[in-house]
Formats: sequence, C-alpha cells, structure tokens
Amino acid sequence: MDRQFIIVISCSVAAIILVVFGVSQVNFDLSLSPAERGILMFRYEKQNIKERQFSAVSALKNPMEQGTIERKSYPSVKLSDVAPPDQQRVSLVLIRGDRKIAIIDNLVVKEGDSINDGRIARIEKGGVLVKNKEGERWLKIH
Repeated sequence: MDRQFIIVISCSVAAIILVVFGVSQVNFDLSLSPAERGILMFRYEKQNIKERQFSAVSALKNPMEQGTIERKSYPSVKLSDVAPPDQQRVSLVLIRGDRKIAIIDNLVVKEGDSINDGRIARIEKGGVLVKNKEGERWLKIH
C-alpha cells in the first residue's frame, strides 16, 4: 500500500509539473494594430493639424429670418361636444388573427365586452356590432 501511495503522489507531482511547463510555453500576446496598442496603453501622441482658412458663404440665410410658417389651426371644440351624446363613436379597429379590439368613446373593448347598455357582438374592419335590449346596430369608424 505504501508503494501505491508513492506512485499516486509522484504521478500527481509529475502532472502538475507538466501542466505548469505547458502553460508557461503558451504565448498570450495580443495581436493588436499599432493604433489599438496606443489606445490600450493610453499613449499620448501629438497630432499635426493643418490650419484651414474658412470663408463666409453669403448665399446662406438665417433660418429664423425665413418668414413665418403658416400654422395649421385645430378645432377648439372637443369631439364629444360636436357628436350627438347618444351616438357612440368608433375611432379605431385593430384585427390581428383571432384577436380583435376596438376603441369606442376612448374605451378599449373586445368582442363580448359590455359598453353602456349593450354588448360588443362583433368587431370587423368597417365597424363594431353592438347588441342591446332594443336590438343591434353597427357603429361605423369615424
């Protein structure tokens, strides 16, 4: 048993020596260009910059002096004030595969949702079908 122990220890020491020797033979030099090495070493180099003479261009004008830009006016009245209060408005319909949603009076709804006294029965490209006690009606996109 002593002989086996000595063989295991000596093999372990030999393996460690071989690994250390092998690692010491590996070259880990960086393969960088001279410019990259300069950046890596933070080396300061003076650059020669030629002085240029600039001349003013008279054809260019100040963009602030181009005149006033015509601004578009937007209605000062809310859409809800213009639309009849009893009529709901569909502003957007999104259909992606089986998923369908719509925006009615600034509310995001999907098929089966309840809105006011009705239920969203169907959402299609052209509008939304709302069913209630009085019947059904199509709300078109505005």
